[in-house]
Amino acid sequence: MNTSDSLDAKGRYGGWALVAGASAGLGAAFAREAARLGFDVVLLARRADALEETAASIRADHGVATRCIVADLARDDIADVVASQTSDLDIGVLIYNAAAELYGPFLTLDHQSHRTNLAVNCFTPTVLAELFGARMRDRGRGAIAIVSSLAALQGARYLITYGASKAYELILAEGLWDEFGDHGVDALAYVVGATSSSTWHGAAADAFTDAEGLSALQARILQPATTDEVAARLFTVLPHGPRQYANLADEAAALEAASKPRAEVVLTMSGVTTGLARFAHLPKPTLRRS
Repeated sequence: MNTSDSLDAKGRYGGWALVAGASAGLGAAFAREAARLGFDVVLLARRADALEETAASIRADHGVATRCIVADLARDDIADVVASQTSDLDIGVLIYNAAAELYGPFLTLDHQSHRTNLAVNCFTPTVLAELFGARMRDRGRGAIAIVSSLAALQGARYLITYGASKAYELILAEGLWDEFGDHGVDALAYVVGATSSSTWHGAAADAFTDAEGLSALQARILQPATTDEVAARLFTVLPHGPRQYANLADEAAALEAASKPRAEVVLTMSGVTTGLARFAHLPKPTLRRS
């Protein structure tokens, strides 16, 4: 399954697609792919200008309807906000791509940054899955994809809280796959590795200078998938939970790592995060939001 044409997602799920974290990058790619497949699209994010620009581009390119919800996904009442602004829509697919990436030595990070990371990566996907899961149960079909990360598969220095919160998303989606399947609703944990974007190009190449000494995982980081590739694959694997990988090479690496001692696996990933820290003149505490 290499192209999204192998699944008639619109015919299977119907309705609108809602993408959380849709203003740019991978989230925008998910929204564009949904529109290409014929879905009308709800775009949810906190940056109004970027969100409206992405929505306008989707309308122009694909002729579908769009709706923008400008909201911070860390807010306590996010489910109420989204519910009120989608009450008249038939949501057939929810893609939760929003993320807060907390980076830096654990003891240097402040309480509010931890709280934001956990709100965006744990609380909000839970309450949105509850909101739309109930609607999809009542309509008898639908799909929920929660975008996790290779960082969820092991601990690593400088990404401790982020990795732990993405592991929560991974297990959340897998459990939903089992329960929601009773109601004809698909759920999927979608594990995404290195993905090229406007901020990625050149970063990894500068982070690792000893090419001959790279581990297999570090070598994968140097060859990221494109956002369009990641988005297209999601729509081929939506019915095939509980877990799928955006890149088959990542899946092979994950299976190989599962057979190794945990200390080795953690230290290997820490080598990646340390290399990136050198490139970015880190470690210093940062909180990035999609």
